[in-house]
Amino acid sequence: MTTPSLHLADPDLQPDAEPSRRRGAGPRQVMAALAAVVLVAALLELGQHALIAFGLLLVLSTRPDDESDRRSVILTRRNLGVAAAMVAVFVWFLLWHVDLTEPMQVLLGGALIGLPLALQDPPVQATAQHTVALTKRSLVLAVWGLVVFVNLTYAYGHSWNMLAAVCLVLPVVLATSRVSVARRGGLEWGLLCHPRRREVRPHVVQALNIWLCCALLAGVVAAGGAHYARIGFSLTGTEFNVLLAAFAAGLVLLAALALAPRRRVHLATNAVVALLSGYLALQLASASDSHPDAVTLDSPLEGEWFVLNGGRSVLLNGHAPNESNAVDFQLLGSNGRTHTGGADAPLSDYAGFGWPVLAPADGRVVEVTDGYADNPPGTNGDEANHLVMDIGDGLYVAMAHLQQGSVRVEVGDVVRQGQPLAAVGNNGHSNEPHLHLQVQDSPAGNNADHTYPMVFRNVDIIRAGVWPWGDSRAVRTGDLVRRLGQ
Repeated sequence: MTTPSLHLADPDLQPDAEPSRRRGAGPRQVMAALAAVVLVAALLELGQHALIAFGLLLVLSTRPDDESDRRSVILTRRNLGVAAAMVAVFVWFLLWHVDLTEPMQVLLGGALIGLPLALQDPPVQATAQHTVALTKRSLVLAVWGLVVFVNLTYAYGHSWNMLAAVCLVLPVVLATSRVSVARRGGLEWGLLCHPRRREVRPHVVQALNIWLCCALLAGVVAAGGAHYARIGFSLTGTEFNVLLAAFAAGLVLLAALALAPRRRVHLATNAVVALLSGYLALQLASASDSHPDAVTLDSPLEGEWFVLNGGRSVLLNGHAPNESNAVDFQLLGSNGRTHTGGADAPLSDYAGFGWPVLAPADGRVVEVTDGYADNPPGTNGDEANHLVMDIGDGLYVAMAHLQQGSVRVEVGDVVRQGQPLAAVGNNGHSNEPHLHLQVQDSPAGNNADHTYPMVFRNVDIIRAGVWPWGDSRAVRTGDLVRRLGQ
């Protein structure tokens, strides 16, 4: 086995036709045609989730990275131009994703996944067998993974999609693939048998890359990143613990698979893993940050409440950017769920519906809306009943999704901390009764441009996860919050 290197070739040489290129060309053309059909359907009707199928079909339409064809993408002006275009489109797709229409998201995502196919191949006569490679198939797969990651992260505004895909689905898919490759003798066992040998150094680096990512993923789960599932799938505490065990098993399997890698180390997929690690590290740093200037409030609710959305990271708090510091509270019943009925449970079966909402600080009421009807569970509306209080120093407290007709105060009323103001409802963008709380920079209802971090006094916070860093008075997704003295 040779030392790791990238293949550089003369761009003026043209690839020769060879049997390995012709082999399987028919099925690959069929896959390419199906991919084109799926992309058109995604643009017209299916939306961005169809990019998952589009990318997989495009991967299957490319030449496989097998032992008989070990070519690597060459370094030419054309390939550098394609790489620059891929970076520019990805930055656009990532940073302005929420502002794009769904057809534009599909168009940009599809273009990103397909751009690696425009890269130039090396000529056959210049091809050598290298441990480290950058192939079209691995690039399509890597970019597809990035596009799916962005879509899953933004789709529902929380990290559950990404975590489930990486910690539960990916290990099973990779394990199945490795079994198939092992039968063909395509695995590198030297990492287990002779880890100090020079030939397996690229595989050692790859394993370290994967292990770092697994550790950071475990950190996100430990900080509460998976706790959305508690409400999203109506799980009891015991059922949720089983899910957490599955996450842990998936990460252990993912780390173990790094010890039995394929013989080639693909730069593209390793770069994606490294990018994911960097992203996770930044988000964990945000979740662990303490803000000395955070606004201090009392609990807006009596009793013990579950935090559905909270924390200073987008992996924990699924609110839109202008509500990134907001907190959502839901009440769990004696059965450990938010309601006592089945899938068709009425609002009256939800433990939190109609629960009194209290003033979390002294202030003056500056805006009230409570005429919108409550949504049937499982549905969403356009407008939410809300109440806004001026608490001084240019700060305003907004509480939303209030029960229709429940508000007890009027604009101009001065209220004291702990005073009953309204009741928990289920209107606006809310499919289960909950209270949305935020501190903002204007009295503009729920449409303020900026929110501020919050911490709570006179409460007992039971941490959902074991992540030890961060302000102990700030809540995160999965925490239980109880007013003291109850």
